[in-house]
Amino acid sequence: MRKLTSYITTILMLSGLSYSVQAQENNKRLDFVSEQLSVQMLNNIRALSSPELVKAQAEYFRLMYTALIDSGFTKEEALKIVIAMAESK
Repeated sequence: MRKLTSYITTILMLSGLSYSVQAQENNKRLDFVSEQLSVQMLNNIRALSSPELVKAQAEYFRLMYTALIDSGFTKEEALKIVIAMAESK
């Protein structure tokens, strides 16, 4: 009976150690992925913040707003549509 208890204890200890090593590996992968996502998001924000792009987006939304009004939408409807378009980007 002592041998069986000893085997069970050994198996449980090895299982715990294996789980601990696997958890550490998962954390390393998550840290790497998080770091890469952070870098990518920062680069996207920098790219989207360029004055030329911001101005082009503003002109696009203004043209869309005007075109919607010219097509028969009310100012309020046109504004809601443009806001929805801006939020989806």
